[in-house]
Amino acid sequence: MCGRFCLTHAPEEVSQRFDVALPEEFPARYNIAPSQPVLVVIGGSEDRPEAWQAGRQALLARWGLIPAWTRDVASMPLLFNARSETAAVRNAFRPALTHRRCIVPASGFYEWHKQGTGKSIPYFVRPTDRQVFGFAAIMETYLAPDGSEIDTVAILTRAAAGPLADIHPREPVTLRRNTEQLWLDCRHVAPDALQRVFEDAEGMDWQIDAISDRVNSAADMSPDIQRPRPTPEPPAQGRLAF
Repeated sequence: MCGRFCLTHAPEEVSQRFDVALPEEFPARYNIAPSQPVLVVIGGSEDRPEAWQAGRQALLARWGLIPAWTRDVASMPLLFNARSETAAVRNAFRPALTHRRCIVPASGFYEWHKQGTGKSIPYFVRPTDRQVFGFAAIMETYLAPDGSEIDTVAILTRAAAGPLADIHPREPVTLRRNTEQLWLDCRHVAPDALQRVFEDAEGMDWQIDAISDRVNSAADMSPDIQRPRPTPEPPAQGRLAF
């Protein structure tokens, strides 16, 4: 699962990493939550030929995919994740996976782990090389009843592997540079040819740190949410009184 992430790299780093001009200058964002606008990189799609002519493009989209056939948005669950194992057969995700794959740039993401009956501990997960990276995502443009268009996006997930599996059973699908163009090429690469993308996600090297409970509040946008969690003091040794 991926329900919270951050994008804190400088805009010029993001632009250079994904070979794309950004739509606008944007500040570092330390606590991005579903329903908020997120940066999306597209490489073109069959119904957007202009994107193919211009190469990669960046835009902002609402995090939480709304299928094009949706009649009542209020009754729809917030589809901010899509399982990579079943996206190709689900009506909500199949058209976007076929025609509108995209990348969501990120600096890291957050997961929560609950031990027994205790409270959940938040963890900050980022690449060991501290470089900006991209989530595999899918996009849908929803035509609202008032005629306005809303670009919406969902991040793909897979079964967690390695140390991440000790925290949460799911993890976001992350793209390596050598599979990004394969992922974006909706014109020539069908969903059944994407297994390599999902398998390559297993090889990511992550730094995983327990962090402050402040990240629990999506309203807290401070960089302090990434501070390491204090190490609990060992219990004091009892003394016998004579």
